[in-house]
Amino acid sequence: MWVIILLKRIKSTILILTAFAAFISPINCFASVSAASAVVMDAETNTILYETNAYDERPMASTTKIMTALLACESGKLSQTVTVTDEMLLGCEGSSVGLRGGDKITLYDLTVAMLLASGNDAANAASCFLAGTLEEFASLMNQRAAEIGMNNTEFVTPSGLDSGNHHSTAHDMALLAAQALTNTAFSEICAMQKCEITISGKKQTLYNHNKLLSSLDGCVGVKTGFTEKAGRCLVSAVEYKGNTLICVTLSDPDDWDDHASLIKQCKKKYSEKRFASEIQIPVVGGKEDFVTASYEYSVITVSDEFSQRIFYYPFAYAPIKKGDTLGYVKINNKTVPLKAQEDVKIYGTEQK
Repeated sequence: MWVIILLKRIKSTILILTAFAAFISPINCFASVSAASAVVMDAETNTILYETNAYDERPMASTTKIMTALLACESGKLSQTVTVTDEMLLGCEGSSVGLRGGDKITLYDLTVAMLLASGNDAANAASCFLAGTLEEFASLMNQRAAEIGMNNTEFVTPSGLDSGNHHSTAHDMALLAAQALTNTAFSEICAMQKCEITISGKKQTLYNHNKLLSSLDGCVGVKTGFTEKAGRCLVSAVEYKGNTLICVTLSDPDDWDDHASLIKQCKKKYSEKRFASEIQIPVVGGKEDFVTASYEYSVITVSDEFSQRIFYYPFAYAPIKKGDTLGYVKINNKTVPLKAQEDVKIYGTEQK
């Protein structure tokens, strides 16, 4: 039976009444951006670090392909070969990788094509392969969106080409990106600056449209987008000291610079939190009645809310060596070992 100790630190709120504070929100005390809608979110906690019109519904162009690619990666069919048909390509316009009826290509390469080169033909082909029709695939997209919590989104096309009421919000797209990055195949593909694919036995190299991958430290994705209706749209992800920041801008003529600026400013919201404690655990059969066990943990985080649960058996058996693991501590979703701080010999042995 485990002994469980629950320690909880609740976020405290301090209200400071000043004339200046009444006019400026701490979330938005940054320089203005060009985007009609924008948000920066911590991917693990969904904490909003910056937002402007983040819940306004807008078209999101090819950033839509984040959902299309995620469903492809979650299908378990990436290694399967897709035979492209003329019907799959009906209505395709804009960016493409040159697919034609009769072409053969793996679903993995289609996913690469839609994330790196933003191939609308690749998105259509993948969608029809997975669901039969674009309409059926849109239903799958909306079902997955509901599961993620994208409550202000409606997917109509897999490519992001404008049709019907196809729309999302900056906040919803940040939720989508955070979810997609937990998928290993998706996260590996969207971080590639270039990749070779094969169409009907012919190889071609695709280059990622996301130039932040080479210009912004720690950038690991995610997707660009543009239509005349949506304007320039961009979803980016940056790793920072064990955290991932998601930045989304919709209808932003200066998106590259805005993302770099917002990420730089939002990094300042992170700070180091340290946790340490000691516990005396009873010892059976030892020269000492108790052994000291302790843990130390530090993390760079934006969160002020932590729960600590300490797990260990009611007693430990001698002999015990310094550094032995006698239990563990759960600090939010992190597991930290609880280790012995001294040796404990068996009772009756000679002291050396």
